[in-house]
Order: sequence, then C-alpha cells, then structure tokens
Amino acid sequence: MHWIVALLVIIEVPLGFWMANLIEVYIETRGDDSWVMYTSNAHHTIGFLILVLAILRINWRLNNPTPGLPASLDIYQRILTRITQAFLYVLMIFYPLTGWAVSSTFSGDIPVYFFGLEIPRMISAQSEETTFAYNLFSEMHQACWKIGCALLVLHVTGALWCQFVKKDPVLMRMWRGHD
Repeated sequence: MHWIVALLVIIEVPLGFWMANLIEVYIETRGDDSWVMYTSNAHHTIGFLILVLAILRINWRLNNPTPGLPASLDIYQRILTRITQAFLYVLMIFYPLTGWAVSSTFSGDIPVYFFGLEIPRMISAQSEETTFAYNLFSEMHQACWKIGCALLVLHVTGALWCQFVKKDPVLMRMWRGHD
C-alpha cells in the first residue's frame, strides 16, 4: 500500500494544479467544461482512493506488527521518524477531507465525483457562509500540499540517509514491505 499511495500522490498533486487552472479558465470564459469535468472526476476519485487506502493502512498498522526502526538510529532520529510517520498518516486523512470540503463549498456547478458517480457534498453549497467556508477549506487544502512536501522531504531524506550513510538496508525493506 505504501507504494500505491505514493504513486497516487505523485499523480494527484499535479492533477490538482491542472484542474484548478482549468476551473479558473472555465470561470473566466464559460467555454467548454469537458476537461474541467474529466480532471475533476480524476482528481476527486484519486483523492477518495487515497483516503480509503489511508484508512486501510492505519487499520493495518494498528492491528499488525510493524518492522522496527534501524538499530543504528539515535533516539532523536527515532522520535523524528515516528513523528514524521504520524503526520504523514494524519495528512493522508486530512488532505482528502479538506479537498472534499473545498469541492463541497465551491459555488460553481462542478459536482463531487468518485469513479464518475456524483457523491454528496459534505456541506451545503447554498448556505450564506459558503464563501467563508470555501476560502477556509481552500487555504487548508493548499497548506496540506506544502506541509506534505516538507514531510515527504523528511521521509525520503531519512530513508536515503539510513540506506547510504548508516548502511542500513531500509530502502530494500521498504520496497519489499518486510524485513
């Protein structure tokens, strides 16, 4: 699941930027909305898949033993590793939920999709507080990708450091999914 989620995130983030750009152009021109709908469908679907996989991963992690951290790590490195992992799990839940909230409060006529099926909005798009809610959730969603980038840099740097500096085969263990 680790690598599936990683691949989905690698697709999802640029797709989200492309979708946002297409929506801006569509709002300005009121032209053909085909690409807006295609990218929205794909972005929403991938976001929901990440959410489902994150819930499954957390459930698996809570109910199965996980490989220990490399013995070569100092205590502060162990703490940093666990904190980074915990925040990545939180982000895998929070990021898609903020995206769903953004889509739900968007004042336009773009539905929220999952594999082409329209799903209910989290919040009514018709309330007077919609603009405030949309702006709040949009800021939160944008903050998630920035925080996610920082966490990803920590995660990847830590794995590479363990592999090549500490000479612990952590990358091979991550690739195989076990010791």
